[in-house]
Amino acid sequence: MAPEVPSAQTLGSWTLDVEDWHRGPDGKRATTAHHLTLDALRPWSDIPALQDVSGIGTYTTSVRLGDLDGAYLHLGEVVDTYEVTVNGRAVPPGDQVTRRMDLTEVLRPGTNTVTVRVATPLRNRLRVTDGFPAQTSQPRQRYGLVGPVRLVPYRQGRISA
Repeated sequence: MAPEVPSAQTLGSWTLDVEDWHRGPDGKRATTAHHLTLDALRPWSDIPALQDVSGIGTYTTSVRLGDLDGAYLHLGEVVDTYEVTVNGRAVPPGDQVTRRMDLTEVLRPGTNTVTVRVATPLRNRLRVTDGFPAQTSQPRQRYGLVGPVRLVPYRQGRISA
């Protein structure tokens, strides 16, 4: 008989730290920091403080786990490039189509910290930056970690004939 597999978990509460890249008063790149607590993931275009922001967003959450053989992380929708760390250890790049990765080597029983760092496109910032008139009429792009993000545990067992 196969051991029971814990239920999948949706990771819904996150902190989001954003490096907002924009043109400073001297014409050079400036960075503004934003810190948000999210009770649900949504695109930056749906977050008033981030609607016209571009840069790098670092999403962090924690999940408590019991003993398990392994688990997959399913990121859901994420725009644009991303990297994942768990408990401070880099996770090898996942499947770019399904955005799924195996976390077996980095998870441990107890509390685990999951971090997803997302680099966004520039369109939303260019919409409101002088010197880019073709961008002002463009709609805001949906980007960031939109999810849903799910942790799906699995068990391994021997099959006997």
